[in-house]
Amino acid sequence: MTGLMLKRALGVLLCGAFASAFMGASAGRAAIEQAKAKADATRGREIFLEQKCILCHKVGDSGGVLGPELTTVGERKDAAWLVKYLPKPQAFDPKNKMPPVAVTGQDLDDLVAYLVSLKGRTRGD
Repeated sequence: MTGLMLKRALGVLLCGAFASAFMGASAGRAAIEQAKAKADATRGREIFLEQKCILCHKVGDSGGVLGPELTTVGERKDAAWLVKYLPKPQAFDPKNKMPPVAVTGQDLDDLVAYLVSLKGRTRGD
């Protein structure tokens, strides 16, 4: 192969790799957006209560004080972070006392939708 042919082949290969990576990232973002659109924050609140999260975490005027106050968690954390954190809190901090959240799939998506909806207002506001 001549130098020019090698440069062209490398250019085509790099363009293909870039396009593939871009399309993969684009598809990943689309899947996240689709999951968010299907998530139900109202059901997420029910899961929050069923899982007894309220025993340790305060939301508005209700809840415990052992864990962080969550009334504004939606201003501080995004869905992607919460999806990674909730099932494995000790992976972020080995000293963390929070038990892993025992929900997966749609229930986890709904719980996360509820948490990201918490931006400082209580249900009565």
